[in-house]
Amino acid sequence: MENVERIADDLYFLKYIHREGNFVGITVVLGRHAIGLVDTGFERTIMDSLVPFLQEMGRSLDEVTFIVNTHRDGDHIQGNHVLQEKTKAKIAVHELDADAVENVDVKLHDGDLVELGDRTFKVIHVPGHTPGNICLYQAKEKLLIVGDTLCGDRINLIRMDKDIYINSIKRLLDLDVNLVIQSHPRKPIEKGVLVDDEPRQMMLASISLAEKAE
Repeated sequence: MENVERIADDLYFLKYIHREGNFVGITVVLGRHAIGLVDTGFERTIMDSLVPFLQEMGRSLDEVTFIVNTHRDGDHIQGNHVLQEKTKAKIAVHELDADAVENVDVKLHDGDLVELGDRTFKVIHVPGHTPGNICLYQAKEKLLIVGDTLCGDRINLIRMDKDIYINSIKRLLDLDVNLVIQSHPRKPIEKGVLVDDEPRQMMLASISLAEKAE
């Protein structure tokens, strides 16, 4: 299926193209009995991207049970209400961004564990882009889902003190990671799925670009 990247048998990255050269991605975790999502994109993302993908995989929308929003921005949460209308999915977001997200069921904190499909992720609180910005980490798989955490050359997306942002990324550098899923194709590595040394390169570049910004 076009604009779908398979990461593992149960893990997929769906790219919703919303303008030429750019996309917003959502991560789908296909558990045996339940489906988890990281972010929901725009309102149209659900019916235009997620539903056709699930149909192709022989799954259905009503199997979605849990959604984690990495942060409060509209292009990551607008699909929430579509899913809540059509499923019984619960929505989780960090407590510091929860006031901007409707119908939050779970307020997350640093170090919390969340179940998506058959996978367990650790919540890493990394403020900078937004106060409640988070990543999801699986140490065994060396996997990190970062949302918009790594702003790259988009310095304008750092909405807090840049030292807070830089310290958050330095915290990620301490993790053992060789696979990163990011929501947009930010420069200098314009991909959604980063592998091998690319995650570290993107982290270091994001720090360097922020340090040079006025």
